[in-house]
Amino acid sequence: MNTRTLLRNCSLLALAASSCALVGCSSGSSRHAGDIDMIRSDPSPALSTLSRRSTDRYNDIAATIDTDLRMIDNDIDKHILFLDHPSHLTSYPSRR
Repeated sequence: MNTRTLLRNCSLLALAASSCALVGCSSGSSRHAGDIDMIRSDPSPALSTLSRRSTDRYNDIAATIDTDLRMIDNDIDKHILFLDHPSHLTSYPSRR
């Protein structure tokens, strides 16, 4: 391979590489992920409050309901059946 052919191939390769670099990636539509108007209209699309997503809110609600349901037995024993302390109806002293 002579130097003239090598120079021509290198030139064609450089031209192809520069044209690919100039074209870049295109989505083919006017609205794409980097559209500034879309970003300005909703800068934080995942947040439903100032600091939490909807998923975070639902997880907190689920944890609260689970905790409340597990505490029902304690509440029934303590406040309805009064099983948190011994009876005061006995004449014998009881230790607590």
